[in-house]
Amino acid sequence: MSETLPIFPLNTVLFPGAPLPLRIFEPRYRKMLERCLRADRRFGVVLIKNGPEVGGTAEPYDVGTVARIENVRDEDGGAIPVFTRGEERFRIISLDRSGDYLVGDIELLSDKVDAAAGPAADLARKAADEYIRLLLTIQGEWHRILELPTDPLKLSYFLGTVLLGLDGAVRQKILETDPVSSRLTLAARAISEAATELQKTVMRAGPGRERTVFGAN
Repeated sequence: MSETLPIFPLNTVLFPGAPLPLRIFEPRYRKMLERCLRADRRFGVVLIKNGPEVGGTAEPYDVGTVARIENVRDEDGGAIPVFTRGEERFRIISLDRSGDYLVGDIELLSDKVDAAAGPAADLARKAADEYIRLLLTIQGEWHRILELPTDPLKLSYFLGTVLLGLDGAVRQKILETDPVSSRLTLAARAISEAATELQKTVMRAGPGRERTVFGAN
């Protein structure tokens, strides 16, 4: 069953459950905000495939995430601060470009949590633990502990959300992939590759830097 939502193309990938603060200043998106507040406070967020984020016409990917407006603050410096949070994934069936902003005919996507999701989650969690440990150590925050979700579905969204260093197209692919086991396998592979590159950066920084990174005496 399809429904119609305003579509907001951005240079980011929104995952279900993730917060997304925005500052609305373009007249067309002010109009979109007014429409959303008069209706059910929902709009679609999609990653831009081609085109600019501000001004002009952007071509979005087909799969995105519904954002629900949780809070709107008073205008500040010419922009309206808006706090939103991701809900369901969706696929664009068709786009209406006749108005000030895009409006999409969309279908909501269900998640396929298959039997292989548990083992895939274990591997993804291991890869993420290593990547996060390395990243926090480089930032001098090696003592911090980041708890990862145990639920495979929540983990798949969490990894796409917190690992912002991943390429946007890679995060988009993670969002699009089903079943959940395949999504987690893709995330684990991308995270492992990112960790390898991070390790190379540390090694190129020299022996002194390496000792700092890994806490060696």
